[in-house]
Amino acid sequence: MLALPVTAFGQTEQKAIVSGNDIGAMVLALFAVLAVIVVLASLLKRFNLKFQGASGMKVLSSVSLGPKERLVIVDVGGEKLLLGVTQQRIDCLKELPSDIKLEGKQEQ
Repeated sequence: MLALPVTAFGQTEQKAIVSGNDIGAMVLALFAVLAVIVVLASLLKRFNLKFQGASGMKVLSSVSLGPKERLVIVDVGGEKLLLGVTQQRIDCLKELPSDIKLEGKQEQ
């Protein structure tokens, strides 16, 4: 009667051992998931897809002036604004005409 629980305990230990095939399958699945993540990230970068909310604001152009200073042109509700952006603050420098044409590299 005492031998029965010991035998059952010994059998459960043998079933808990993970075989080499299981580890190989897990590693292969991990690499597959990582490959999908890398492919999707490269597609987003290549096609310049950015997830912007429906807030009505859009960055039209941006120019770096220093390590933490930028000039940014944004479209807010049909108005175009020139903003000075620093690490501490954001200032509206000028309201631009709505029919202004931007040349060069633009963010969309």
